[in-house]
Amino acid sequence: MNYLGHLVLSGDNEDILFGNFIGDAIKGKNYKSYNPSIQKGIQLHRFIDHFTDHHPACLAGKRRMYAKLPKVSGILLDILYDHILWKKWSDYFSFEPGQFINSCYEFLDSKVENMPERIMFMYSYMRRDDWLSNYQYEWGLHRAISGIEKRITPTIDLEEFKIIFKNHRNEYFSEFDVFFNDIILKSKEFIEKS
Repeated sequence: MNYLGHLVLSGDNEDILFGNFIGDAIKGKNYKSYNPSIQKGIQLHRFIDHFTDHHPACLAGKRRMYAKLPKVSGILLDILYDHILWKKWSDYFSFEPGQFINSCYEFLDSKVENMPERIMFMYSYMRRDDWLSNYQYEWGLHRAISGIEKRITPTIDLEEFKIIFKNHRNEYFSEFDVFFNDIILKSKEFIEKS
């Protein structure tokens, strides 16, 4: 899952949401310097990443990309899943995605000074260009991939990704349903356990 997926899986606790949002930037045991609820959010981020990386439906989706996009298939699947989440939002949630995103932005705006520098820098672009809302569009999906490509090696063949997604759209949507039903349940269990 990418940013939208992580945020919506955080539950109702704002500290957990904040920890989940900054989770990529917190390495090793550095999470212990935060309050317990933020710690839980950072650990939730790690749990979601691990669960996603090992889920059979996600592995099938990555394998489909692997021949042409071997070193970036996991990154691409994460971004693709935020796009699919937008498309299937009403299958999982009774609240509107735009309303949820606006509330996330408002909350994260109030926490910018508490973000690790790397996340603060990234968030300024996310907020300015409204990444979370743009995931609903294929151009937004492609733009997100292009943005990632500027920050990583090896380069990403966006045209190849477009072909793979076009040819296997139904499989990706079906695999997402299998995965997302599981991760909703497992994330809730993770948050509720003491």
